[in-house]
Amino acid sequence: MDKKKKPLDVTASSLVDLKAELYRKQEQFKREKLGQETSGAGVKEKSKDKKPNIWSKQNAGVSARAAKDAEQLEEERSTIDTARRKLEEKARLYEQMTKGDFPDEETEGLFLVDFTQKIIDKKRETLAQKEKEDEERLSSSPVPPPENPDEEWVDFVDALGRSRRCMKKDLPGFKKMDQDLQGKGKASSDKTLLSEDMRRELQRQEWEREEEEAMKRPVGPIHYEDIRQQEARDLGVGYYAFSQDQEQRQKQRETLDMLRDQTTDQRTKRERLKERRQAILQARLAKVRQRKMKKAKLDGEEEEFETTGTSPQPEECPEVSILKKVEVEIQERRDTKPGVPHVREWDRGKGQSHLKKIKNRHFHFKSPTNSYSMLNSTPIKRLFGFPFDELELL
Repeated sequence: MDKKKKPLDVTASSLVDLKAELYRKQEQFKREKLGQETSGAGVKEKSKDKKPNIWSKQNAGVSARAAKDAEQLEEERSTIDTARRKLEEKARLYEQMTKGDFPDEETEGLFLVDFTQKIIDKKRETLAQKEKEDEERLSSSPVPPPENPDEEWVDFVDALGRSRRCMKKDLPGFKKMDQDLQGKGKASSDKTLLSEDMRRELQRQEWEREEEEAMKRPVGPIHYEDIRQQEARDLGVGYYAFSQDQEQRQKQRETLDMLRDQTTDQRTKRERLKERRQAILQARLAKVRQRKMKKAKLDGEEEEFETTGTSPQPEECPEVSILKKVEVEIQERRDTKPGVPHVREWDRGKGQSHLKKIKNRHFHFKSPTNSYSMLNSTPIKRLFGFPFDELELL
Protein backbone atom coordinates (compact mmCIF):
# COMPACT_ATOMS: atom_id res chain seq x y z
CA MET A 1 0.00 0.00 0.00
CA ASP A 2 2.87 2.33 0.86
CA LYS A 3 4.38 1.42 -2.44
CA LYS A 4 1.24 2.65 -4.18
CA LYS A 5 1.63 6.14 -2.63
CA LYS A 6 3.23 8.66 -4.81
CA PRO A 7 6.27 10.49 -3.56
CA LEU A 8 5.79 14.26 -3.04
CA ASP A 9 7.93 16.64 -4.88
CA VAL A 10 9.19 19.16 -2.28
CA THR A 11 11.09 22.10 -3.56
CA ALA A 12 12.78 25.06 -1.89
CA SER A 13 10.08 27.51 -2.98
CA SER A 14 7.35 25.37 -1.44
CA LEU A 15 9.23 25.23 1.86
CA VAL A 16 9.55 29.03 1.92
CA ASP A 17 5.85 29.39 1.20
CA LEU A 18 5.05 26.98 4.02
CA LYS A 19 7.17 28.91 6.51
CA ALA A 20 5.57 32.21 5.46
CA GLU A 21 2.10 30.77 5.90
CA LEU A 22 3.02 29.36 9.28
CA TYR A 23 4.42 32.70 10.45
CA ARG A 24 1.27 34.47 9.28
CA LYS A 25 -0.95 32.08 11.23
CA GLN A 26 1.13 32.56 14.36
CA GLU A 27 0.84 36.35 14.12
CA GLN A 28 -2.89 36.06 13.60
CA PHE A 29 -3.21 33.83 16.67
CA LYS A 30 -1.25 36.28 18.82
CA ARG A 31 -3.44 39.19 17.70
CA GLU A 32 -6.63 37.27 18.51
CA LYS A 33 -5.31 36.28 21.92
CA LEU A 34 -4.30 39.87 22.73
CA GLY A 35 -7.74 41.10 21.70
CA GLN A 36 -9.43 38.61 24.03
CA GLU A 37 -7.27 39.76 26.95
CA THR A 38 -8.10 43.43 26.32
CA SER A 39 -11.81 42.65 26.08
CA GLY A 40 -11.63 40.65 29.35
CA ALA A 41 -9.89 43.54 31.13
CA GLY A 42 -12.69 45.85 30.08
CA VAL A 43 -15.23 43.48 31.54
CA LYS A 44 -13.34 43.32 34.81
CA GLU A 45 -13.20 47.09 34.99
CA LYS A 46 -16.93 47.21 34.58
CA SER A 47 -17.39 44.63 37.36
CA LYS A 48 -15.55 46.93 39.76
CA ASP A 49 -18.39 49.37 39.52
CA LYS A 50 -20.84 46.82 40.83
CA LYS A 51 -22.51 47.10 44.27
CA PRO A 52 -20.14 45.88 47.03
CA ASN A 53 -20.91 42.67 48.86
CA ILE A 54 -22.20 42.75 52.48
CA TRP A 55 -19.15 40.75 53.59
CA SER A 56 -16.76 43.32 52.15
CA LYS A 57 -18.42 46.18 54.07
CA GLN A 58 -16.46 47.40 57.13
CA ASN A 59 -17.97 48.05 60.56
CA ALA A 60 -18.80 51.57 61.62
CA GLY A 61 -15.95 53.38 63.44
CA VAL A 62 -13.16 51.04 62.36
CA SER A 63 -11.20 53.76 60.64
CA ALA A 64 -11.71 56.14 63.59
CA ARG A 65 -10.51 53.52 66.03
CA ALA A 66 -7.52 52.76 63.83
CA ALA A 67 -6.63 56.46 63.74
CA LYS A 68 -7.06 56.70 67.51
CA ASP A 69 -4.83 53.64 68.02
CA ALA A 70 -2.21 55.21 65.80
CA GLU A 71 -2.32 58.44 67.84
CA GLN A 72 -2.12 56.50 71.11
CA LEU A 73 0.83 54.49 69.80
CA GLU A 74 2.57 57.71 68.83
CA GLU A 75 1.95 59.16 72.32
CA GLU A 76 3.30 55.99 73.96
CA ARG A 77 6.39 56.13 71.80
CA SER A 78 6.98 59.76 72.74
CA THR A 79 6.47 58.92 76.45
CA ILE A 80 8.89 56.00 76.23
CA ASP A 81 11.45 58.18 74.47
CA THR A 82 11.11 60.87 77.17
CA ALA A 83 11.49 58.29 79.97
CA ARG A 84 14.53 56.78 78.23
CA ARG A 85 16.16 60.20 77.95
CA LYS A 86 15.50 60.95 81.63
CA LEU A 87 16.88 57.57 82.71
CA GLU A 88 19.99 58.13 80.63
CA GLU A 89 20.44 61.55 82.24
CA LYS A 90 20.04 60.00 85.70
CA ALA A 91 22.54 57.27 84.87
CA ARG A 92 25.07 59.85 83.68
CA LEU A 93 24.50 61.94 86.83
CA TYR A 94 24.85 58.84 89.04
CA GLU A 95 28.11 57.84 87.37
CA GLN A 96 29.36 61.39 87.71
CA MET A 97 28.51 61.53 91.44
CA THR A 98 29.97 58.10 92.18
CA LYS A 99 33.26 59.39 90.81
CA GLY A 100 33.13 62.33 93.24
CA ASP A 101 32.25 64.99 90.69
CA PHE A 102 29.25 66.65 92.36
CA PRO A 103 27.41 69.38 90.43
CA ASP A 104 27.04 71.47 93.57
CA GLU A 105 28.24 70.90 97.12
CA GLU A 106 25.08 72.45 98.58
CA THR A 107 22.85 69.96 96.76
CA GLU A 108 24.84 67.01 98.06
CA GLY A 109 22.64 66.80 101.17
CA LEU A 110 19.45 66.59 99.09
CA PHE A 111 20.22 63.07 97.88
CA LEU A 112 19.27 60.01 99.91
CA VAL A 113 22.41 58.15 98.81
CA ASP A 114 25.66 58.87 100.63
CA PHE A 115 27.93 59.08 97.60
CA THR A 116 30.93 60.06 99.71
CA GLN A 117 30.66 56.82 101.69
CA LYS A 118 30.16 54.89 98.45
CA ILE A 119 33.39 56.36 97.07
CA ILE A 120 35.24 55.38 100.27
CA ASP A 121 33.76 51.86 100.19
CA LYS A 122 34.67 51.49 96.53
CA LYS A 123 38.26 52.52 97.23
CA ARG A 124 38.43 50.08 100.14
CA GLU A 125 37.09 47.27 97.97
CA THR A 126 39.65 48.13 95.29
CA LEU A 127 42.49 48.09 97.82
CA ALA A 128 41.26 44.83 99.36
CA GLN A 129 41.00 43.23 95.94
CA LYS A 130 44.48 44.44 95.08
CA GLU A 131 45.92 43.09 98.35
CA LYS A 132 44.21 39.77 97.76
CA GLU A 133 45.65 39.54 94.26
CA ASP A 134 49.11 40.42 95.62
CA GLU A 135 48.82 37.71 98.28
CA GLU A 136 47.74 35.15 95.71
CA ARG A 137 50.61 36.15 93.45
CA LEU A 138 53.11 35.95 96.32
CA SER A 139 51.77 32.60 97.50
CA SER A 140 51.98 31.17 94.02
CA SER A 141 55.45 32.60 93.38
CA PRO A 142 58.42 30.58 94.61
CA VAL A 143 60.00 31.55 97.93
CA PRO A 144 63.26 33.46 97.38
CA PRO A 145 66.38 31.98 98.94
CA PRO A 146 67.08 33.46 102.40
CA GLU A 147 70.20 35.40 103.21
CA ASN A 148 70.46 33.69 106.61
CA PRO A 149 69.88 29.92 106.97
CA ASP A 150 67.77 30.48 110.12
CA GLU A 151 65.33 32.64 108.15
CA GLU A 152 64.52 29.85 105.75
CA TRP A 153 60.83 28.95 105.46
CA VAL A 154 59.96 25.37 106.30
CA ASP A 155 56.71 23.40 106.25
CA PHE A 156 55.66 21.07 109.07
CA VAL A 157 52.58 19.31 110.45
CA ASP A 158 51.57 20.18 114.02
CA ALA A 159 50.06 17.89 116.65
CA LEU A 160 46.55 18.58 115.37
CA GLY A 161 47.40 17.48 111.82
CA ARG A 162 47.52 20.96 110.30
CA SER A 163 50.05 21.90 107.61
CA ARG A 164 51.86 25.03 108.74
CA ARG A 165 54.75 27.16 107.50
CA CYS A 166 57.22 28.99 109.71
CA MET A 167 60.85 30.07 109.80
CA LYS A 168 63.48 27.56 110.64
CA LYS A 169 64.44 29.45 113.80
CA ASP A 170 60.84 29.28 115.12
CA LEU A 171 60.41 25.57 114.42
CA PRO A 172 61.75 24.34 117.83
CA GLY A 173 59.26 26.54 119.69
CA PHE A 174 56.32 25.17 117.70
CA LYS A 175 57.51 21.62 118.27
CA LYS A 176 57.75 22.24 122.01
CA MET A 177 54.19 23.58 122.00
CA ASP A 178 53.05 20.42 120.22
CA GLN A 179 54.85 18.24 122.77
CA ASP A 180 53.23 20.11 125.68
CA LEU A 181 49.84 19.73 124.04
CA GLN A 182 50.39 16.02 123.52
CA GLY A 183 51.64 15.64 127.11
CA LYS A 184 48.48 17.25 128.50
CA GLY A 185 46.35 14.94 126.43
CA LYS A 186 48.26 11.90 127.65
CA ALA A 187 48.03 13.05 131.28
CA SER A 188 44.27 13.47 131.02
CA SER A 189 43.95 10.06 129.39
CA ASP A 190 46.20 8.53 132.09
CA LYS A 191 43.93 9.98 134.80
CA THR A 192 40.95 8.30 133.28
CA LEU A 193 42.82 4.98 133.29
CA LEU A 194 43.82 5.16 136.98
CA SER A 195 42.42 2.68 139.44
CA GLU A 196 40.36 3.76 142.45
CA ASP A 197 43.26 3.22 144.90
CA MET A 198 45.69 5.27 142.82
CA ARG A 199 43.16 8.07 142.41
CA ARG A 200 42.53 8.09 146.16
CA GLU A 201 46.30 8.23 146.80
CA LEU A 202 46.68 11.22 144.47
CA GLN A 203 43.79 12.95 146.17
CA ARG A 204 45.38 12.31 149.59
CA GLN A 205 48.66 13.79 148.42
CA GLU A 206 46.85 16.86 147.14
CA TRP A 207 45.06 17.28 150.48
CA GLU A 208 48.35 17.01 152.34
CA ARG A 209 49.85 19.67 150.10
CA GLU A 210 46.90 22.00 150.72
CA GLU A 211 47.13 21.46 154.48
CA GLU A 212 50.85 22.23 154.45
CA GLU A 213 50.16 25.45 152.56
CA ALA A 214 47.42 26.34 155.05
CA MET A 215 49.82 25.75 157.95
CA LYS A 216 52.41 28.01 156.36
CA ARG A 217 49.89 30.84 155.98
CA PRO A 218 49.57 33.26 158.94
CA VAL A 219 46.78 32.69 161.43
CA GLY A 220 43.66 34.63 160.49
CA PRO A 221 40.01 34.32 159.58
CA ILE A 222 39.01 31.32 157.49
CA HIS A 223 37.01 32.07 154.35
CA TYR A 224 35.01 29.95 151.96
CA GLU A 225 37.72 29.97 149.30
CA ASP A 226 40.15 28.41 151.81
CA ILE A 227 37.98 25.35 152.41
CA ARG A 228 36.33 25.00 149.01
CA GLN A 229 38.95 22.51 147.74
CA GLN A 230 37.94 22.43 144.07
CA GLU A 231 34.24 22.03 144.70
CA ALA A 232 32.46 20.80 141.58
CA ARG A 233 29.06 22.46 142.00
CA ASP A 234 28.13 25.70 140.24
CA LEU A 235 27.54 28.67 142.51
CA GLY A 236 25.57 30.90 140.12
CA VAL A 237 26.26 34.21 138.42
CA GLY A 238 26.08 36.17 141.69
CA TYR A 239 29.06 34.36 143.18
CA TYR A 240 32.32 36.28 143.35
CA ALA A 241 35.50 34.28 143.98
CA PHE A 242 37.64 36.28 146.39
CA SER A 243 41.36 35.80 146.50
CA GLN A 244 42.89 33.68 149.26
CA ASP A 245 45.51 36.36 149.82
CA GLN A 246 44.30 38.64 152.62
CA GLU A 247 45.59 41.88 151.06
CA GLN A 248 44.15 41.09 147.65
CA ARG A 249 40.87 40.06 149.27
CA GLN A 250 40.72 43.36 151.17
CA LYS A 251 41.24 45.30 147.93
CA GLN A 252 38.45 43.35 146.26
CA ARG A 253 36.14 44.06 149.19
CA GLU A 254 36.91 47.77 149.05
CA THR A 255 36.23 47.83 145.31
CA LEU A 256 32.88 46.09 145.79
CA ASP A 257 31.94 48.45 148.64
CA MET A 258 32.76 51.43 146.46
CA LEU A 259 30.61 50.07 143.62
CA ARG A 260 27.76 49.41 146.06
CA ASP A 261 27.96 52.97 147.41
CA GLN A 262 27.89 54.36 143.89
CA THR A 263 24.86 52.24 143.05
CA THR A 264 23.08 53.37 146.23
CA ASP A 265 23.82 57.04 145.48
CA GLN A 266 22.57 56.73 141.93
CA ARG A 267 19.41 54.99 143.11
CA THR A 268 18.80 57.70 145.74
CA LYS A 269 19.28 60.43 143.14
CA ARG A 270 16.83 58.73 140.78
CA GLU A 271 14.24 58.38 143.54
CA ARG A 272 14.61 62.05 144.52
CA LEU A 273 14.31 63.12 140.92
CA LYS A 274 11.21 60.95 140.53
CA GLU A 275 9.66 62.43 143.69
CA ARG A 276 10.42 65.95 142.49
CA ARG A 277 8.79 65.27 139.12
CA GLN A 278 5.81 63.72 140.87
CA ALA A 279 5.47 66.80 143.11
CA ILE A 280 5.63 69.12 140.09
CA LEU A 281 2.99 67.02 138.34
CA GLN A 282 0.73 67.06 141.38
CA ALA A 283 1.11 70.85 141.65
CA ARG A 284 0.14 71.25 138.01
CA LEU A 285 -2.87 68.99 138.47
CA ALA A 286 -3.93 70.96 141.56
CA LYS A 287 -3.72 74.23 139.61
CA VAL A 288 -5.78 72.78 136.79
CA ARG A 289 -8.33 71.46 139.30
CA GLN A 290 -8.62 74.87 141.00
CA ARG A 291 -9.02 76.57 137.64
CA LYS A 292 -11.83 74.18 136.70
CA MET A 293 -13.55 74.69 140.07
CA LYS A 294 -13.39 78.48 139.71
CA LYS A 295 -14.78 78.27 136.21
CA ALA A 296 -17.62 75.97 137.33
CA LYS A 297 -18.41 78.27 140.28
CA LEU A 298 -18.56 81.31 138.02
CA ASP A 299 -20.84 79.47 135.59
CA GLY A 300 -23.16 78.47 138.48
CA GLU A 301 -23.34 82.03 139.80
CA GLU A 302 -24.18 83.35 136.35
CA GLU A 303 -26.99 80.80 135.94
CA GLU A 304 -28.42 81.61 139.38
CA PHE A 305 -28.29 85.32 138.62
CA GLU A 306 -30.15 84.77 135.35
CA THR A 307 -32.91 82.71 137.03
CA THR A 308 -33.42 84.86 140.16
CA GLY A 309 -32.47 88.25 138.78
CA THR A 310 -30.61 89.15 141.98
CA SER A 311 -26.94 89.57 142.64
CA PRO A 312 -24.98 86.54 143.88
CA GLN A 313 -24.79 86.07 147.64
CA PRO A 314 -21.59 85.66 149.64
CA GLU A 315 -19.82 82.31 150.01
CA GLU A 316 -21.81 81.28 153.13
CA CYS A 317 -25.15 81.58 151.30
CA PRO A 318 -24.79 78.44 149.14
CA GLU A 319 -24.63 76.28 152.28
CA VAL A 320 -27.94 77.72 153.55
CA SER A 321 -29.63 77.22 150.19
CA ILE A 322 -28.39 73.64 150.08
CA LEU A 323 -29.84 72.96 153.54
CA LYS A 324 -33.18 74.42 152.49
CA LYS A 325 -33.28 72.20 149.46
CA VAL A 326 -32.55 69.13 151.57
CA GLU A 327 -35.51 69.75 153.92
CA VAL A 328 -38.41 67.33 153.30
CA GLU A 329 -42.00 68.50 153.68
CA ILE A 330 -44.41 65.79 154.83
CA GLN A 331 -47.90 66.36 153.43
CA GLU A 332 -51.01 64.36 154.26
CA ARG A 333 -53.40 63.15 151.62
CA ARG A 334 -56.78 64.87 151.75
CA ASP A 335 -58.66 62.30 149.70
CA THR A 336 -58.56 59.64 152.43
CA LYS A 337 -60.30 59.34 155.79
CA PRO A 338 -58.44 58.51 158.96
CA GLY A 339 -58.34 54.76 159.55
CA VAL A 340 -59.35 53.91 155.99
CA PRO A 341 -56.66 52.49 153.67
CA HIS A 342 -55.85 54.47 150.59
CA VAL A 343 -57.32 53.26 147.31
CA ARG A 344 -55.41 53.91 144.13
CA GLU A 345 -57.00 55.91 141.36
CA TRP A 346 -57.24 52.94 138.98
CA ASP A 347 -58.74 50.64 141.69
CA ARG A 348 -61.74 52.82 142.51
CA GLY A 349 -65.14 51.27 141.67
CA LYS A 350 -63.81 47.78 141.13
CA GLY A 351 -65.43 46.38 144.31
CA GLN A 352 -68.95 47.73 143.60
CA SER A 353 -69.03 46.34 140.09
CA HIS A 354 -67.89 42.96 141.41
CA LEU A 355 -70.69 42.96 144.06
CA LYS A 356 -73.31 43.79 141.49
CA LYS A 357 -72.18 40.89 139.36
CA ILE A 358 -72.31 38.53 142.37
CA LYS A 359 -75.89 39.62 143.27
CA ASN A 360 -77.15 39.24 139.71
CA ARG A 361 -75.51 35.84 139.26
CA HIS A 362 -77.72 32.76 138.66
CA PHE A 363 -78.13 30.51 141.71
CA HIS A 364 -76.54 27.61 139.85
CA PHE A 365 -73.35 29.63 139.53
CA LYS A 366 -73.34 31.31 142.95
CA SER A 367 -70.46 30.90 145.40
CA PRO A 368 -70.61 28.17 148.06
CA THR A 369 -71.56 28.87 151.69
CA ASN A 370 -67.97 29.47 152.76
CA SER A 371 -67.62 32.31 150.28
CA TYR A 372 -68.52 34.76 153.02
CA SER A 373 -65.46 33.92 155.08
CA MET A 374 -63.35 33.91 151.94
CA LEU A 375 -64.57 37.33 150.84
CA ASN A 376 -64.01 38.77 154.32
CA SER A 377 -60.39 37.60 154.35
CA THR A 378 -57.59 40.15 154.56
CA PRO A 379 -56.43 39.89 150.90
CA ILE A 380 -59.96 40.48 149.63
CA LYS A 381 -60.40 43.44 151.93
CA ARG A 382 -57.14 44.88 150.70
CA LEU A 383 -58.20 44.34 147.12
CA PHE A 384 -61.64 45.98 147.32
CA GLY A 385 -60.99 48.41 150.15
CA PHE A 386 -64.01 47.50 152.40
CA PRO A 387 -65.40 44.45 154.32
CA PHE A 388 -68.23 42.28 153.12
CA ASP A 389 -70.20 42.08 156.41
CA GLU A 390 -73.47 43.22 154.85
CA LEU A 391 -73.14 41.02 151.76
CA GLU A 392 -76.16 38.72 151.30
CA LEU A 393 -75.41 35.51 149.54
CA LEU A 394 -78.61 34.18 147.95
